[in-house]
Amino acid sequence: MLSKKMRALGVLLSIAISAGTFAGCSAGKGNSSDAKSNTGETTATSETTESSDQTPATNTDEKVKLTVWYAVSGDSGEKFKAMVEEYDANTENVEIELSYSGKYADTATKVSAALASGTAPDVALMAAGPLYTGGRGDFFIEEKVNSDSDFNKDDVFPGVWEYAKYNGKICAVPYGISTQVLYYNKKILEKAGIDVNNPPKTWDELYEMAKLAQEKGNINNSSDFWGFEVSDVPWLFKSMLNQNENPIIEVDGETVTPVFNDEKSVEVANWWKKMVDEKIMPIGQHDNAENKFLAGNVAFIVASSNRIQRWAGETTVELGAFPMPYFKKQSLALGGNVLVVFGDEGTKKERAWELVKYLSSAEKQTGFALETGYLPIRKSGVEMDIAKKMIEENPMFKIAFEQLDYSWSYWHFDQMGTMDSIISDTVEAIEKNISTPADALNDAVEYLKNEIEG
Repeated sequence: MLSKKMRALGVLLSIAISAGTFAGCSAGKGNSSDAKSNTGETTATSETTESSDQTPATNTDEKVKLTVWYAVSGDSGEKFKAMVEEYDANTENVEIELSYSGKYADTATKVSAALASGTAPDVALMAAGPLYTGGRGDFFIEEKVNSDSDFNKDDVFPGVWEYAKYNGKICAVPYGISTQVLYYNKKILEKAGIDVNNPPKTWDELYEMAKLAQEKGNINNSSDFWGFEVSDVPWLFKSMLNQNENPIIEVDGETVTPVFNDEKSVEVANWWKKMVDEKIMPIGQHDNAENKFLAGNVAFIVASSNRIQRWAGETTVELGAFPMPYFKKQSLALGGNVLVVFGDEGTKKERAWELVKYLSSAEKQTGFALETGYLPIRKSGVEMDIAKKMIEENPMFKIAFEQLDYSWSYWHFDQMGTMDSIISDTVEAIEKNISTPADALNDAVEYLKNEIEG
């Protein structure tokens, strides 16, 4: 079922997560796999005690050198670099060596190797950070967020905190956080006669809209025109599973068991297959989904919320966005990166925490988010004037911000990357009629079980 390419990718990420990192540690524990632990929790704005002036105070303490790695590039990388350099320039007791560590998978490999050799950075901005701190029994950050009143941990969205946990405990600080958003091409919907003031609530309603757009909205008269596309299949599929009340995995003590092959999962897969069978969505071409959308040849696309900023002013497509549809409940899996602190206890680690606290303050993190397309991690960040102004200028931000209320992150475990590769190949097998939805999901679950047990 799994292509060699996707198997290799999953194995590489799994190795990067576990090599040199989990020796002697129990695996498979992390944060909640069920959105119900977050859904319904209050998201009322909390007052923050942070000062509007986030310039770090200088002092005459002995200077220490901090090594910082970051796994974001482009505008995100430049903004992050500028903030770290600002901190470095205004803080007398640190000297910072800043390095771009490559994409997420590259950084995972480098961090694993560095931990094994004792050369890990002091601070890293990376994906799946809890696997490298909590997975090694390092919960230094939980101690700091609980004891440091300046941090105001209750100001962070509950669902966002789940993204930074391992075994239910905080071991990272969420930073570049995103959800997926349903974008649409206004001209296509206008030609198809679709009312944008009546957004689809469910995936079945979206199916009807996308089918109508497919039939009547081809503004370019293109032979490669589609009603619906998605740029990241595993990410969306996991959200859909949880929306249909499937938890994806179940955790019992030390044991992680994949469960995305029940009737609820098959219902999701059947909806997906219907979109392909009726030629509303292309088969196995999702890597090129964004290019097609920006060329005006896709009516609806599910893509990361950071595209709100990235696409602004860089496309001829007149963009709009709807809240993400759902099956039985609103629920969206989070994506993005976190800040982690490595190293031995002592002055250096404390200085590393001060840098992390600075970067994740309401002012600094919200500024980073709004300039790069990520989302504020703090409730107070959404209420800041700069966020309100951004919503006025681009209402799509309001949709992304509100989705934080029902966002979630499932349990961190070693084979998370492998699971995404398996889901990707499974969906492709369904799209190409290689397997029925039920058989493909059964095969996927058995394969992942073997990977976990092996």
